[in-house]
Amino acid sequence: MRTNTTLAALLAGMTALAGCGRELVGGGQRNVDAAATGDGTGSGSAGLAQRYAVAPGGGGVFQANGIGGTITFDARVYLVRNAQPVPLNGPATATVRADGRDTVAVASGRVPEVEYPTARVVFTRVTGNVTGGLVIGGVSLTGQVSVAIADSVVVERPVDLGDADDDATLLIDLDASAWLQAANPVTRIVPAAAFQGAVKLRRG
Repeated sequence: MRTNTTLAALLAGMTALAGCGRELVGGGQRNVDAAATGDGTGSGSAGLAQRYAVAPGGGGVFQANGIGGTITFDARVYLVRNAQPVPLNGPATATVRADGRDTVAVASGRVPEVEYPTARVVFTRVTGNVTGGLVIGGVSLTGQVSVAIADSVVVERPVDLGDADDDATLLIDLDASAWLQAANPVTRIVPAAAFQGAVKLRRG
């Protein structure tokens, strides 16, 4: 009888500890979605002024932010905590309008219910199909433009996705109007550093 009582007490204690363990590691889960827009700071946002482009003679000419066309990319999305990446479902291929007038789903997942101070997006391909509005050195450029990616380009930014138990959306703002203007008009290649520096990550 004493043995049975001792065993029951031991099992109860183990169950309690297991419950505490789940709490310590944030036993619940939260939903996090990732979405992308082509230009959250371009013509897709109201009230933004036009930009200057530099003509061959050195004079400035107005260029509207409204670059027509699409941006297609392949990427993996991660949330990072204590240098440990937690992947969302992927990899993903997505196509968005270059002018920022749409937002498309990229990835989603259920992750441990903790705060993630950093987001990481690993791009393996980025190409643009420009239909108009891109002026480089006073010359209009249309057609395919590609980011120079040998293996991958990693964009990692601090983000605030809200409280640990909040569902959230991570917005990948490609800011296409910034890096497309860095394209070489002959090769139609954008330096990886220009693309990497332009992309923004924030809560959607």
